[in-house]
Amino acid sequence: MKSKLLLILTIFFSHVQAQKVGVVLSGGGAAGSAHVGVLKSLEENNIPIDFIVGTSIGALVGAFYASGYSPEEIEALINSVEFRNAATGTVDEVYLFYLMKDEENSSVLSLNFNVDSVLGKNLPTNVISSIPIDYGLMELFSPANAVAKSNFDSLMIPYRAVAANISQQKQSILKNGDLSKAIRASMTYPFYISPITINGDLMFDGGLYNNFPVDIMCNSFSPDYIIASNVAAENPNPTEDNLLAQLRNILTKEANFEINCTEGIIIQTDVSDISTFDFYGTDLALQKGYDAANSAIDSIRKHVSRTIPAQSVVQKRTKFNQRKPQLIFDSLKIINGYNTQEKYMKHSLKLKQTPVNSTTMKSTYYKFTSNPKISSAYPTAIYDSSKNTFAITLDLKKEKKLKASFGGVVASKPFSTGFFQLEHKLLRNTELSTQANIYFGSFYNAAEASVRWDVPFYVPFYIKTKFSVNRFDYFNGRSTFIDDINPPYIINSERYWGTSLGVPVFTNGKLELGYNYLWQDYEYYQTDDFIRGDTSDRTSFEGNRFYTQFERNSLNRKQYATKGSQFILRLSAVSGRERTTTGSTTLIKSNLNAKREWFEGYLKFDKYLLRKRSVHLGLFLEGNISSLPLFQNYTASNLISPSFAPLPENKTIFQRQYRARSYAGAGIKAIYSYRDIIDFRAELYLYQPYEQIIQNPDGSASFAEEVETRNFIGTLTAVYHSRLGPLAANLNYYEGQKEQFSFLVHFGYVIFNKRGLE
Repeated sequence: MKSKLLLILTIFFSHVQAQKVGVVLSGGGAAGSAHVGVLKSLEENNIPIDFIVGTSIGALVGAFYASGYSPEEIEALINSVEFRNAATGTVDEVYLFYLMKDEENSSVLSLNFNVDSVLGKNLPTNVISSIPIDYGLMELFSPANAVAKSNFDSLMIPYRAVAANISQQKQSILKNGDLSKAIRASMTYPFYISPITINGDLMFDGGLYNNFPVDIMCNSFSPDYIIASNVAAENPNPTEDNLLAQLRNILTKEANFEINCTEGIIIQTDVSDISTFDFYGTDLALQKGYDAANSAIDSIRKHVSRTIPAQSVVQKRTKFNQRKPQLIFDSLKIINGYNTQEKYMKHSLKLKQTPVNSTTMKSTYYKFTSNPKISSAYPTAIYDSSKNTFAITLDLKKEKKLKASFGGVVASKPFSTGFFQLEHKLLRNTELSTQANIYFGSFYNAAEASVRWDVPFYVPFYIKTKFSVNRFDYFNGRSTFIDDINPPYIINSERYWGTSLGVPVFTNGKLELGYNYLWQDYEYYQTDDFIRGDTSDRTSFEGNRFYTQFERNSLNRKQYATKGSQFILRLSAVSGRERTTTGSTTLIKSNLNAKREWFEGYLKFDKYLLRKRSVHLGLFLEGNISSLPLFQNYTASNLISPSFAPLPENKTIFQRQYRARSYAGAGIKAIYSYRDIIDFRAELYLYQPYEQIIQNPDGSASFAEEVETRNFIGTLTAVYHSRLGPLAANLNYYEGQKEQFSFLVHFGYVIFNKRGLE
């Protein structure tokens, strides 16, 4: 009898000890952060985790855990700025290579295509850039992959990722190979991020074919019990105006949210209030997952009597992590690139002298991929156990040769402007870009053509030449112009040809040497009392401008920035001739042809100094010092003078009180941001002219006392940052103007082509 009892107990306890638990993590976008909370709860309650299978975001979270990251470490990673940047395709301003950045314009949408291809083959395949997430995955998972020798069964926890093999129209179970590539394949949401290729097959998000891979867990590992965390929802009913719902219903197969191959439990977390791409809701999702798992612990313990003490899990994790090699690179290879590019990167990394760490490699990777002619450069790290180092391979994908950009601004005041730009890119050993754009509207019309040659030398540089035409029509562009501004009628037309040489100064800076040959033309009335038959005064300036400019820029947006800084220091020398022809209403009746020469120094400093939670504080400084001489009359002297224009609206109106040959300006900014999407801004600027230009009784100009008057500019602004540009409502205050308050609503960027004297 005792022997039988002993046999029964032996069988029972051996069964308990052998009891294996598999964890299945569904897809679900940003809501998948709930999986981290589930893993945290399971570990805190000593529930064993012997196998992990995941799809999409579940594949990422599962890979973290299988690779030796603790739930607390995963939580910190998912809630980090770096993760949010990767998920949204944003490159941290620290890594932006400013030399490769084109001049800012008002584009909001770009389309890359080839001339010899049909449009259908060249529609955008991604909303965000894959460059940040590709490097991030390689950096986070290559050491664990090295320990496992590319066998996912040899990770700390045996692991599987599920991807959708579009080439073969079936699911793909990824169990070996490059771990970061497997995760990337499983997370490639259609049209949000570009797909990748594994073994010649195009891979997309695993959720398209299997968003709840319980069957993969059973077939791959045969566990005794399954804990499935589900954050996926049923496909929404498609509607005419919901493109995402249409695509999900077309592409996605309905998942079977059941466990029918063994015993198990489904932990269903209600994350219906967190959208697919809401990566600001990860904290909330994680907490919801943690609470849902805690509620299920008693049910789990009824079926899983085996426990794993927390100390044992920590020891296992520590032992695995101690085997991870440091991410040190000693060689580099570029696929589909050119020898010059590879030599340039190797020189930048100094790979010929000594291996480099991941931080150095990351900086150079972002510098290399900051080139807009490069679509992606997928990194693969291959471990060499004999050297204890990695070799990195960059699979280069070039952008299509032609790029069309569209944009402009729609405003409540009559300066709405359209924008179109066409660019041809040729990337070989060097890079050649040809670009042309137009602006069109009642207030501003412009055209510009340029050619830029980039050379990836040991010290990279560019040479750029361009021809630009600009016209600002203040009379036709502003219905309230006569009431607000004196003089009431001004047209500024300019043409210039310019060439420049640019070299980098560290990562976010560049030094530019340039020359412009320019023609400035002004038509204006100096009195309100003009009639249709009157003729305007005309002043033209034709001459040469030599300049040198240092600029450092890490601002996160073209307008309404909240992070980073901008610093500009420019020195200019200008010489040429003024020609003024008087009109019918001027007091000065003689024409003028005179030589004009001056020097100018300009400084701008715009920095966001403090960020505490959702509050940002900024400091703005601007100064201009010049020997600009007076032109024939008061108005001409003002028109040629530099202006203080810290607000977007300032660029669309002629404000005499904010123009002087020399001035200083300062401002403070207080910004409250909601999820980096909506900003509420309060800004105040002080403008102090030096030797302000004043009008004499005969219409000529003279300089006032050195420091005589000063004016304030203020604004209260609400901004919604859409993917197509800012939607902003401004209440602006201008001291010294007849109508001191101005209300403006605009959608798009109030940005114009660079002018000849800028």
